[in-house]
Order: sequence, then structure tokens, then C-alpha cells
Amino acid sequence: MTTVNWEREPGERVEEFVAALLLLEHPHGNLITPSRGDRGVDIRVEHPDGFDIYQVKRYASRLDARQAAEIGKSWSTFMRETLPRLPVRSWTLVTPWNPTNERLDWLAEFTAEAEFPCRWMGGTNLDVLAAHHQELVDYYFGDGGERLHRLMADALQGGRDLPRGVPAQDMLAAAVERQRAIVANLNQVDPFYRYELEIRTGAVGDLPWDTELGRWASAAYVQYQQLPDGQYSVLRLLPKSAESARLRPITISGRLEVTSGSPEHQAVENFVQFGTPFVDVPGTVTEVSGPPGVARSTPGKGRFRFMVAPESAADLPDLEIRLLDTTGAARHTLDLVDVEVSNGLEGTGFWLSGYDRGGAVQFQFFLNGRDGDAVQLNARSLTGKAPADVLPAVRLTAGLGPGVGIMAAVRGGGPAVTPIWEMSDEPVTPVARWHVRLLEALIAIQRHTYQRITVPDVDAASTADLDAMLRVGRLLRGEHVEGTWSEIPLTVTSPENLPVDADEFTFAGVFPMTVRINGRDISLNMRRQIVYCAARLVEPAPTETDQSDEPLRLVPGSTDRAIITAVPDVTGPPLTGISEA
Repeated sequence: MTTVNWEREPGERVEEFVAALLLLEHPHGNLITPSRGDRGVDIRVEHPDGFDIYQVKRYASRLDARQAAEIGKSWSTFMRETLPRLPVRSWTLVTPWNPTNERLDWLAEFTAEAEFPCRWMGGTNLDVLAAHHQELVDYYFGDGGERLHRLMADALQGGRDLPRGVPAQDMLAAAVERQRAIVANLNQVDPFYRYELEIRTGAVGDLPWDTELGRWASAAYVQYQQLPDGQYSVLRLLPKSAESARLRPITISGRLEVTSGSPEHQAVENFVQFGTPFVDVPGTVTEVSGPPGVARSTPGKGRFRFMVAPESAADLPDLEIRLLDTTGAARHTLDLVDVEVSNGLEGTGFWLSGYDRGGAVQFQFFLNGRDGDAVQLNARSLTGKAPADVLPAVRLTAGLGPGVGIMAAVRGGGPAVTPIWEMSDEPVTPVARWHVRLLEALIAIQRHTYQRITVPDVDAASTADLDAMLRVGRLLRGEHVEGTWSEIPLTVTSPENLPVDADEFTFAGVFPMTVRINGRDISLNMRRQIVYCAARLVEPAPTETDQSDEPLRLVPGSTDRAIITAVPDVTGPPLTGISEA
């Protein structure tokens, strides 16, 4: 078993090891970065009733005057800069040296003003902790590197083969035991990360990467590797403490290879300036470093995809998009959901993105860039979506034009989080206005049928079907539609109602109302009433026997105008009324 010779190890290594040891004991603790000003704190661990504070010093032998002064300085900084900000429940000085009674008295004297316990954790306490985390000791002071790679190789080979001659009924138990052994070996590999391994059926290239990222948001590293026989492996590294990635970082060096002026070049530029995610950019992985499961990755060519961490906007308030008129009043507001934010690699640029609740439009804000700020609206396919869900976003898009502005702000009338952009009449605006009419028509249709209405693929639908949807929507909203007509065959059930002596008369017919959407005929609980403004009755030509089976015909008289309205569905014959013109 490897032990720690505190006095022979470099001071920086001792401090890093002690910090790692404490963070394994307290996985939710945080290591404070000195370059940002540690305020007299090296590690802080949050509890429901306050924080435990640890000040780590590398001193492995009796304190001299300078070292004692350093400890006193750290205490003074802590009291001045941290205590007013945090509810502290304890403060602990940590050193590899076991204090004498005189030094314990000294500690008690200069911490006497504290209203919380102040302790000294010495070398004996650290030795006990180290004995419980032998893998960490091996990693820092033993043959940890070679042992880690050896165990990883064994684990990736499957740990051990299934025994021969296993009865069929015991095969599942044997396979489960093999998998358990693999996981046990993997978790011995690294003091900072816990390993998980899965074997799945399928192809790596078919995975929905955005979904996979959301599933493993807590993982520090996820590696997919295609295997023979239509299978692939998933190796996940999960941090054992909140500071694992800082104590043992995972790094991948690569070179992106794009052509100047290409869309890929612009995507990379946006990533550098604003942290904007990009997909399918060609490049080469030049170096991989980290735990054995990561370091074994083979550098080479591939296509790069950068995505924003799912929790990137966790601290943001709820946001909305506002469309402002020339007076600054909000003409439209729209909840912004699925919000993501990221920062650029250079300068102060950052990116804010989100969608309306129906997923019709993506709003992207590029802020503090080299060339100033910008906003971009990306319309998404409406096909298959519920009309009422996407109408608010399409209506807002249709409202773009001279004299209006767009911005993101805190939902419910809160402050702005972006500047206001004055929008010109974008090419998409006339298209959006036509879509508003279509969506309003579909919503009206949905109110009169139990069949589910979704937005059709307007590129695949016929012009006649789209015009019919718009026309039926107008009728259902109480409008009347005027048209022309040419001839109607007429079957008479009540001859006494025929105005045989009139040259022209008004004819009203009521017919079922249907509309074709997405290849289906939708029946509505309303009917079409058509009023033919000037009709003439044409009797069939006489025959030799003066008998004819031909129906009567109605043709236009002085005008061929017809007026169509929607009326409630009633039971009755199509012919509902005849009156003289």
C-alpha cells in the first residue's frame, strides 16, 4: 500500500492532493480558484445550515514565524471578505503537520472572536482519510498511471470470459455477473471519475445527438465507439466530486479545417465570437488527454459538433420576445422557451437563443461582437404542428416591418436583456402573413370538428386544397364569399314551389360542408348556404311521347353572382327556399 511522505513531496503537490482528498469526502464541495481571489478560502462545503470552510496549507513540519504569519493573514482575509457574505458554520485549518498544544492554543487565541467552531486537521487525520482513498494516493504518489491503464485494458477486454459449459438457464446470471465485474474494475481505475459502460445495438451515426446530450447532462465525458456486428459501446465518465474536472481535466485538441467564406467558416467564426454551437465542421483530432478511457481515443479526421450544455441558462429568469411599435409599446409578446446561452472564446461576445412555445421560430441574439449586435430569426417547419400552438410566433413574424423593433426581456413586463433592433420589411414577412391567414382558417375549422387538425405541408398540398381551407375559414368566421356559377341540375320534390311563371328568381341551397386537409376529407358541423342571385328555370326539351327523365336545369339570368355563407347544420333536403327575384 502506497503511503504519503508529507515532508518529501513538493508543496504544490501536497496542497492539490489534500484538496482532492477533502473533495472526495465532500463531493458537493467547491475548490476556490486563487487567481480570482480566494477570500481566505480554499474549499467550501455547503450544508442546509451554512458552509464548512477549509484553509489548506502545505506545511509538513513545525511552523516557523513566516508560516504562522501566512495562516494569520488567511484568517484575517476570511473574516474580512468571506464572513460578511456567507453563513459560516465551521472553519478548519488543514496541514500535514500535527500541531502541538502550544500551536492549538495559538489557533484558539487568534480565532477567539469567531462564533463558530475553529479546528485544526493535522497529518494523522489526513493519513486516515488517505487510507480510505488508496486509489487517490496511488494516482498522486504511486504507480497509479501504469495501474490505471492496465485495469482499463482489462475492463475494455470484458474483465473475464464467460465460463464454458454454463447451462442455458444460468447464462443470463453469468452475463450479468460479467457486466458487474467490468463495472467494478472500471470504478477502481480513477479516483476522480466513475465509469459506466453500455453495449447497444445499432449504428453510432444514427444517434440523435441533441437528445443524447440531454440524457447525460451530469457526465464529464461520453464516448461512443462503433463495434462489429451492428453494435456500439457507450463509455461515460461521471465526476466523483464537483471539482473532478478541475483536478483532473479532460482535454481534446483539434484543428478545424474550413474554407474561407464558406458557411462552415462563418459557423466557426460565430463560435469563436459568441460561443454559438455548430454541426458537421470538418477537422482533425490531434491529441486526447485525461483518464485511460479517454486517452486511448485515437486521434484522426472527423466532423466536429459543438453543443451548449443543457444547464447553460439555468440561472436566467423566464424570458419573452417583444415586438415594439414606434412608441415603444409592445405590439406582440411571446414566451421564450428552451433558452440557451453561451460565451465566445474571445472578447465579451455571447449568444442567446430560444424558441416560441410552438417551436415555429428560433430567435438568436448575437451580442457584444466585433461588429456590434445582431438578431436572427429562423423559421422552422410548421408541418404537423397544432395551428393554435404556432400562430402567436407566426403572427409576430408577420408584424415585422419598418418602424417596429424586437427585443428579449424578462417575462411579464420585466427589464430588457438585449438591445432593441429596428426591423426592416424582411422577405419572410409576406410569407408569414399568408401563413397567419392559413393558421386562422385551420383554427376556425378545428372549432367545428372532432377530427384533429394539423398544419399541412404547404409545398405538397394542391393550390385548390389550400384555397378551400382559406375559403372555409372565412365562412366559419362569419364572412360571406362571392363567386360565379353556370348551371345546376335540379330534382324537384315539391313542384308546387316552382315559380314557373317568373323569368328570374333567387335560389338558396344548403349543402354539407367539408374540407380536404392532409389527404383527408374533414366533415364539419356547419353547412354551406349558397344563394344564386338570379336564376332561370330551363325545362327539358319535349320528346315524341311528351315524357322525359331529364332533370330541370337552373342557369344564370341577368347575373351569375352567388353568395356563400356558413349556417348551422340542420336536417332537411338540399332545396330550402325559392323566392321570386
